[in-house]
Amino acid sequence: MLEGVSTIIVGRNNSGKTSLTDVFERFVCERAASFRLQDFSASSRGRFYEAKELWSSNSQLSDVLGVLPKIVLTLSLIYDKTALDVGPLSPFIIDLDTNSSTVVVRMEYAPVASSLGILLDTPTPDSGVDPRLSFYKHLKETISRAYKISVIAVDPTDESNQRRFDEITGLFALLQCSLVRAQRTLDHVRHGDTNAIGQLLGTLFKTATAPTAAQADQNLAAKLKASVESIERSVQEEFDDMLAGLLPAMDALGFPGLNDTLLHPETSLNVEALLHDHTRVVYTGTDGVHLPEGYNGLGTRNLIYMLLQLESYHKEYRARATRPSTHLVFIEEPEAHLHPQMQEVLVNQLSEAVKRLSANYPKEPVWQVQFVISTHSSHVANSAPFESVRYFLNDQSTTGGARRTIVKDFRKGLSAIPDDDQDFLHQYMTLTNCDLYFADKAIMVEGTTERILMPRICDMVDQGIEEKNRLSRQYVTTVEAGGAHAHIFYPLLDFLELKTLFITDIDSVHEVKKVNKKGKKITVWEKCPVSDGTRTSNTAIRDWFKPKVTTKPGDKAPPLPDFSPQELLSKNDADKQDGFRRLAYQLPEIVGSTVCARSYEDALVLANPDRFDWPKEEDEATEAWHIAKDLPKAETALDFAIRQKDWTVPRYIREGLEWLSQPPPPPEANPLDAFEDPEIKALIG
Repeated sequence: MLEGVSTIIVGRNNSGKTSLTDVFERFVCERAASFRLQDFSASSRGRFYEAKELWSSNSQLSDVLGVLPKIVLTLSLIYDKTALDVGPLSPFIIDLDTNSSTVVVRMEYAPVASSLGILLDTPTPDSGVDPRLSFYKHLKETISRAYKISVIAVDPTDESNQRRFDEITGLFALLQCSLVRAQRTLDHVRHGDTNAIGQLLGTLFKTATAPTAAQADQNLAAKLKASVESIERSVQEEFDDMLAGLLPAMDALGFPGLNDTLLHPETSLNVEALLHDHTRVVYTGTDGVHLPEGYNGLGTRNLIYMLLQLESYHKEYRARATRPSTHLVFIEEPEAHLHPQMQEVLVNQLSEAVKRLSANYPKEPVWQVQFVISTHSSHVANSAPFESVRYFLNDQSTTGGARRTIVKDFRKGLSAIPDDDQDFLHQYMTLTNCDLYFADKAIMVEGTTERILMPRICDMVDQGIEEKNRLSRQYVTTVEAGGAHAHIFYPLLDFLELKTLFITDIDSVHEVKKVNKKGKKITVWEKCPVSDGTRTSNTAIRDWFKPKVTTKPGDKAPPLPDFSPQELLSKNDADKQDGFRRLAYQLPEIVGSTVCARSYEDALVLANPDRFDWPKEEDEATEAWHIAKDLPKAETALDFAIRQKDWTVPRYIREGLEWLSQPPPPPEANPLDAFEDPEIKALIG
């Protein structure tokens, strides 16, 4: 489902974000390129050869057509059923249900029965040439002649009731599609003489001259044309006479003869060509020397270019004889050359831009536009509310390892997370510029010490990992979540199916009897070595091992149970793993030993006893705990990250990172699992 104004498309590399734009462009944009063989999903291309074999064996035509793959895009459009006139939507409403307010439109790039011979009749390949490769080469050249786009209206209450349209022009009246591509061409210039922005003025003029354009735009275009015509007349009166003198003295060569006509120059000026090819946008200089557009910063130029494109698309929408029911504008990677502050305000400013552009047409309805923004920027993604985010997941768990894209709708998928937790996650991800949407894997750490040391630790652990699985070859993000809040991320990471290691502290505490300022005896829980602890104060650990119970919406969550350090040390690797997540907390450095650290700092001491001064007055764990209390955390982290060499990574972190380095597990069913969105389905391979 797309949001009313802006929908944000996020996901890891090669997850299908660009393919979504492409499939809409090729189906809906009037001047789009046709589909190619490469646009069919890898899992479906083998069916072409299967169809060829059926064709060669004179199988039924219906069997051959049934095997050949199609590219299908199905859209569900919601309309106001109380409206007296639904405009171009009317031909697509074929159901008889008075309570229905949905139109289903299916677009298919499918084979044409009469053209199957063009597609499947192939010459015998030369000796030694793989027949399949020869056939695919043939397909690349013929598929555009044997396939065509068809548009079908589907009854939302009865899928068997369909209406097929002979022409696709009705689709263009129903839906307008425009694209703002990532601006990578503006920086391909050395001297700043590019005029990409100025050329948009020609497009704006062409739109304004259309007979269906707004009257104000037509009037402005007419004035501009009249001004140019006035210049043209002046040129023709004087300039053309001077041009005549530049013609060569052809009479010396016997020209013109008796049967020849005289040559006479005539200058004409084309307004659209003048604007497109000869108009420059310059930046005003204080000394009268104006700078060409290429001399300004790429961020400013890209922003101006994007705004002018939106204005151009808006005027094109207004100039249509029949306004489409909706206008989809795809904006690809708007972060290109925009600094973070611009990226963060972009989503909100699009809503403001729609209002301002529509305000120029006070007597007409507001611009019916929906923006679809694909991005790799955490600034853009985190500035949008969760409900407007669509997460593209690259899933390779299917048989044969073929990739498929699963689209996850945050509006539906995160409904199980309490509103307060959603607010916390959104605020946290925004403030910390968190990039969980784009990472291959994640490490959630307790505090600053672990965050500073994590790059060095990953490098050290990588030395014992098979090269193809090393963390340095993967995009691993580190997030400082803290033990008190890490558990809030659990359902989000389950939804993202992001393999994540949670590194936290066992945080042992015990009861201490004290007297408060009023002289009253009280019991408090204080930090202590693991051997003296009776329970953990770590919320992330307590939440991890809590019993699995089913609660109804609105039910109060049961209190978290308590766990003793001894219980936690008895947990095995399976207990610490839950789907895509694994928990790592302190363990004895020597298997079978009872000497265990309480936090990262004393774990570092126990793993590297030769790097610290040991008073040798108490047991090792207690000594390490006392040493760690006096260590300056940031300074120690920097020392081990930069200066110290060949030190030992604590066991619990090393084992956790070794688990993280391995390929992620296949997805398991869970309350926040993926879904096939019935309203936008695209075979985007």
